[in-house]
Amino acid sequence: MTTQTHSPTVLEIILRAVWFCILIFFFLVAVKLFGDAAKLLTVTYEDGWNFFLSNLSNPFLSLSLGIFLTAIMQSSSATTSIAVAMTASGTLTVEQAVPFVMGTNIGTSVTSTIVALGCLSDRRTFSKAYSASALQDSFNLMTTAILFPLEICFGFLSHLAHFMIGFMPLGTEISSKGSWNPLPWLVNLPVEFIHKSVCENLLCLLPTVTAALMMILGLGILFFSLIHITRNMKVLMADNIEKLLNRVLSKNGLIGIVIGIIVTMIIQSSSITTSLLVPLVASGVLKLEGIYPILLGANIGTTITAILAAMAYAGTGGAAGLTLGLVHFLFNFCGTLIFYPIPWMRWPVRWAKFLSKLAERSRYYIVGWVLLVFIIIPLVGMLIFH
Repeated sequence: MTTQTHSPTVLEIILRAVWFCILIFFFLVAVKLFGDAAKLLTVTYEDGWNFFLSNLSNPFLSLSLGIFLTAIMQSSSATTSIAVAMTASGTLTVEQAVPFVMGTNIGTSVTSTIVALGCLSDRRTFSKAYSASALQDSFNLMTTAILFPLEICFGFLSHLAHFMIGFMPLGTEISSKGSWNPLPWLVNLPVEFIHKSVCENLLCLLPTVTAALMMILGLGILFFSLIHITRNMKVLMADNIEKLLNRVLSKNGLIGIVIGIIVTMIIQSSSITTSLLVPLVASGVLKLEGIYPILLGANIGTTITAILAAMAYAGTGGAAGLTLGLVHFLFNFCGTLIFYPIPWMRWPVRWAKFLSKLAERSRYYIVGWVLLVFIIIPLVGMLIFH
């Protein structure tokens, strides 16, 4: 008996493409709303914000906060977008936000771990499933272990991103007039309407209440747009992804990286790409070495969200936001250059296999590891360095 999969019609593809563009616009409005709200709060509570910044200037605290918030929110796209919004609005500097973005890369690994827990009933299957999720943990932790000290001592990622910005039109644009990016003006229309017309003139709210309302509304629209972008593209792509992965992985690992980048950029969620890989490994369809290049590509592809968020701003604000987006890209790109081209340098695969053996021996080892990486270390780091 054969099963038939639903293929979207031409009309459905067109409608979903239009809906995708609308959702992208909602996403940019949400980022701008949150950034403007944060800026309004910093003006209202300048002393408190300066105290917060003095703590966030500690890179260890910023890293821990990134891990903890992303692990709780289960969305690196949301947390990096918020960081970009605060950087573009001038409430954070790029240097303060870089460790936070590194932390979001570690924190997002918890999603694939949750997917692996679906195989908890069978110890052998869980061991294989967890090896796939642990691969993402291992890559992000090892990349951070190398690049974090380089950033603290030499500003490696931030300086490289600033250098790259100099070759882009946005990097030399002082004002939004004549800018290569037409989106800021369009995005600013609904934001100004909500801020000035509704909150201040119509409702006559205090600045604090206005900022809080804008922030809540921004977060709501942000999550709404991200969730529906993911669902929308999953309908169009998910049926073909598994066949595509099997076809590609049998040929070339580098092609696997490219496919991982493209699929994740389209779906706007590395979580879906990695979530598809976990059951494939658990069922024995794919080996850990086979999914490694796809996962690396997914990590690079997901950085498009932060770069897209920067497009809500023009001029120097947009340049600062785009710089942070490039830092997010460079983090994953440099990690790939370190841990993929040379076979004996593929340490994340070895560590993932070690953790999978611990998972097969006892599930409590994995519970301890997850609590240690995603909860205990970030909380202890925030308490110590605070």
